[in-house]
Amino acid sequence: MPYQALFEHVHRLPSIPGVVAELIASLDDDRASIQQVSVNIRKDPGLSLKLLRAANSVRYGVGRNVASIDDAILLLGFERVRTLVIASGMVGVIEHVPGLDRRAFWKTSFTVANLARAIVRHSRVGGLSPETAFTCGILHHVGSALMHIAHPEVMARIDALVAQGAPRSELESSQFGYTFSEVGAELGRRWRFPETICRALTYQSAPLEAEPFSPYAAAVHLAIGIDRDVANGQREEHALGEMPRDVRRPLALDLLALYEESVSSLRGDDELDVFLGKA
Repeated sequence: MPYQALFEHVHRLPSIPGVVAELIASLDDDRASIQQVSVNIRKDPGLSLKLLRAANSVRYGVGRNVASIDDAILLLGFERVRTLVIASGMVGVIEHVPGLDRRAFWKTSFTVANLARAIVRHSRVGGLSPETAFTCGILHHVGSALMHIAHPEVMARIDALVAQGAPRSELESSQFGYTFSEVGAELGRRWRFPETICRALTYQSAPLEAEPFSPYAAAVHLAIGIDRDVANGQREEHALGEMPRDVRRPLALDLLALYEESVSSLRGDDELDVFLGKA
């Protein structure tokens, strides 16, 4: 594994709060208990505060004050609360990384996460979880953060070229022999994330190479493309229309509903300050 040297070079890997690791692990656990999740969230006062802040924000607000973890679960739902805590926890993990614009990093991550969730929500494929797709989106670029820690100068050069339209994965592969996708997946395994998420991170740049097919990798791939096109000045509707058919076809998307939700989301309020604010 060519990225093994990277993990040996970064002697102190970022660590995630125990409650976040438990919640991510529970994404694949049908037996996960709402009561246990509530107890786990209360273990971390900082995350609890961020959850309540998010639950009372414009984007997630439900028309009444959310004053407790139990209120949040009741009003927002178990799945949404779980992913809000995961998002809050991950934002706290990656804070000061050399050469990495933290706000831009998380803005992209949240946009991709929201789009991936919408894509999976409007897929006609059974058994998929929109909140798992959201989590994959939040985590999709975590490998890049680790590469910035290990190789800040080279990654800054790559970032500058990518901003001008160069292909990130090709540049990283040429320079290091691995890409941010592979590093993110390996980091996920070291954090003991479900293999469903690790496979999505592995194949996010080339979802059609995954065998069996990973709908979450496809959703993240499509979301990354939409976010990139909108950032480059395309109208939201046009960016959605540019989704590659060979990637979206296996998802059997309800395009009308997806367009309506995604355009609204892309033009909506910026939720980032809710998560970047100090607990």
